[in-house]
Amino acid sequence: MSNNQKMPGARKIFFNSVEQNTEMSEAFRTIRTNLSFLNSKEHGRKMVFTSSIPGEGKTSVASNYAASLAIAGRKTLLIDCDIRRPRANTGFGLDVQKGLDSLLKKEARPEEVIVEDVIPNLDIIPARYLNENVTELFLGDELSELLNQLDGKYNTIILDTPPLTVASDAAILSKYVDGVVVVVAYDLVAEKELKFTKEMLTNAGAHLYGFVVNRVDSTGLSYGNYGYYNNNYSYYKEYYKEGGMPKTKKEPKGKFGKLLSRFKDEYKQQFTGDLKERRKK
Repeated sequence: MSNNQKMPGARKIFFNSVEQNTEMSEAFRTIRTNLSFLNSKEHGRKMVFTSSIPGEGKTSVASNYAASLAIAGRKTLLIDCDIRRPRANTGFGLDVQKGLDSLLKKEARPEEVIVEDVIPNLDIIPARYLNENVTELFLGDELSELLNQLDGKYNTIILDTPPLTVASDAAILSKYVDGVVVVVAYDLVAEKELKFTKEMLTNAGAHLYGFVVNRVDSTGLSYGNYGYYNNNYSYYKEYYKEGGMPKTKKEPKGKFGKLLSRFKDEYKQQFTGDLKERRKK
């Protein structure tokens, strides 16, 4: 029995509300159908959901996709792997006492952490906030062992991971799953970030299922990349803070580390030099 408790939720789950949004529900049913064509495994299908940058809605997409599977009678597990900024619990109103970190550190058993039937057929492994040595938690064998342990209990296991410009976790975890879904917010992410995301996943040998375009304005109007970037830049600062102070930059190691470090340096220049002006044009 899990120690985590249900509380009033905030994040919108379209299959878990009194007044269902038919248009959005149908959109997720379409995603469910298309992904079933890509992988028809009856048990133990595992998927990573990620995005390029913060604010693209990948947790909402992952949560609603999980809910769409559950209402179709598929036993589903949603694992919040975004330990730096846990969000998967909010839509289902969970008061998290123990999270994924407890399992990876061998401080708890799965039955103490898994929240069963947040809606019928949908279980969740939530996450607690942690900002130190997070990636290192995924480099060991603990998550692989956990997935193998839970494999036969679920039709589908979904891993909600951080954006790839924030952390390389999605690339690392891609080796444990059948495929990766990248959520792309319409007119928010730049071509440069998308290429970086694809390069990271390709280097990791990930099986890329495809891209889910999110936040498309129903009027067809464009809000412009620059305004969105200006509003979302604060997300980056929050991700890279540790104890209220900027994190000390360490020399990157390996292909992923060097690629991520190079991208971060180039991204910062967009707000301090000519790249910022070029983006506005």
